[in-house]
Amino acid sequence: MITLLWPFIFLLLPLPWLIRRLTPAVRRERAALQVPFFTRWAKLVDAKAERRAPLVHRFPMLALWLLWLLLLLATARPIWIGDAIELPNSGRDLMLAVDISGSMRVDDMRLSNGAAQRIDVVKVLGAEFMSRRSGDRLGLILFASRAYLQ
Repeated sequence: MITLLWPFIFLLLPLPWLIRRLTPAVRRERAALQVPFFTRWAKLVDAKAERRAPLVHRFPMLALWLLWLLLLLATARPIWIGDAIELPNSGRDLMLAVDISGSMRVDDMRLSNGAAQRIDVVKVLGAEFMSRRSGDRLGLILFASRAYLQ
């Protein structure tokens, strides 16, 4: 559902109309721009004005009022209020550090009743550990002479 945080801002809707009605019109003694061929332009405009529909004359004012209404709508701060989305916070952040140096290639561990390298045992136990960690966020740090974050 869309709701407005500041609906009272629409009280300003008649403000342009009030300003136009209450302020006196500006009277100019002479034109601000001198155009030597103005009379020819005025004749062209008068000829075109007779052929126009009444809506065309009102289009600029309607566009300004639409612009004013949209500006007020944006200022009223419309927001979407919907059902709350609950995020699971039961998980933990875990980092698993694994040595990948040359010493991990030694065959001194047992895996499935057979000799195995240390790194292979770590892979199997790490995969089993990670499969049981549902909902947790896991990270992996591999290190030897340098550390690598995965």
